[in-house]
Amino acid sequence: QLIPFSVGSYREAFAARGFRLFPRNFMLLSLHRTDLSPRPVSASLRIEHWRDRHFEKTAGLIVESYLGHIDSQINDQYETRAGALKFLKNIIIFPGCGMFQADCSFVATEIGTERLAGVILTSRVAEHVGHITQICVIPEYRCFGLGSRLLAETFLSLRRRRYTGVSLTVTAANPAVRLYERLGFATMKTFDAAVWNAG
Repeated sequence: QLIPFSVGSYREAFAARGFRLFPRNFMLLSLHRTDLSPRPVSASLRIEHWRDRHFEKTAGLIVESYLGHIDSQINDQYETRAGALKFLKNIIIFPGCGMFQADCSFVATEIGTERLAGVILTSRVAEHVGHITQICVIPEYRCFGLGSRLLAETFLSLRRRRYTGVSLTVTAANPAVRLYERLGFATMKTFDAAVWNAG
């Protein structure tokens, strides 16, 4: 991912060498300026804090959620369970995206089957600022408010810990951008993810 710092245009140079460019938005929300009311969701779901026992199921959830999704063209770790596990370890165990905050991260679990329907993972990237490193919902639970509920749970948890803002990055073509904008996120910068496939 390329965040330009006034070094001239790079897009033509990358495109000429066979890279595909995917615009992405860096978005920021003030936690003082958003509705923190939890959204109701299906009675068949249980919302709970992230625990390390969720690693394996979350890897499967990521693969299922990103099947055919534009972001799987950007991050090939979303395509396999092994790749998703590596991705999760990078954002939870290692500080590649800030310091992971388990108490501000949640999973949605189907009652009875114990299948994961959604997840939101959050890190601390600066004093009083969190970053949503991953949010995904399996296709059958989309458009029923689960994403909004997971976000609301995270917002509330961050506010209780005196956080004042939370950020995320999202592919500009992802329909979730509209949800984030409705919740009060503002795009602070647009940058590119450049993808090159050998062969």
